[in-house]
Amino acid sequence: MDKIDVLEPAAPGAAFLLNAPFAADEVWNHLPKEMQEQIIDKKIRFFAIDAYDLAEARRHGTRINTIMQTCFFAISGLLPRDEAIKHIKKAIEKTYGKRGPGGGAPEQR
Repeated sequence: MDKIDVLEPAAPGAAFLLNAPFAADEVWNHLPKEMQEQIIDKKIRFFAIDAYDLAEARRHGTRINTIMQTCFFAISGLLPRDEAIKHIKKAIEKTYGKRGPGGGAPEQR
């Protein structure tokens, strides 16, 4: 966030999901002022999650891809929920399925 303007290409009203290690009531104060201004000016729907904490709690280690994908699809409305979940499960199977039963991603164990 300090090096790349991730919100520059965002359309007005876009959804922005941030992985941040802060409590919900603290996240805003940790954003650079320029980012706060863009969120306000573009009316960006801003969401934050501590995906690493959630992954650790679910014994997924540092694997946050599935958590972030699931959250993004849930908030973005790009795909209906069931269709998004189907695609995410298919990607997990493609990535981890060759390891056999019980050897896949933590989400599938």
